[in-house]
Amino acid sequence: MATNPSFENKVALVTGAASGIGLATAQAFADRGAAVVLADINNDAAVLAAESLVAAGHKAMAVHCDVADEAEVAAMVDQTVAAFGRLDAAFQQCRRTSPRRGNSGFRERRFRAR
Repeated sequence: MATNPSFENKVALVTGAASGIGLATAQAFADRGAAVVLADINNDAAVLAAESLVAAGHKAMAVHCDVADEAEVAAMVDQTVAAFGRLDAAFQQCRRTSPRRGNSGFRERRFRAR
């Protein structure tokens, strides 16, 4: 079993990617060859993090997303696919609670490949 799998020519989406574990995960995906979408409710920090990855020679972009808002989650995925043509991996670091949606952060409908 490979301990450091390659994500060459893959696209990874990371929520909560502006800092902490989310940012470290985005960096790890990028270091292994993935184009990375850094999604976070703190758009300014996500943009700075994405710019840092791009400056280091990686493919990356920032997307504003509040995961407690189902429409924003759908838009986040749509923006990822529009920018990179696919989505191969997703890592959800953040979790928001919402009185409207309970503890899960957002209601999940069936995940469909596009």
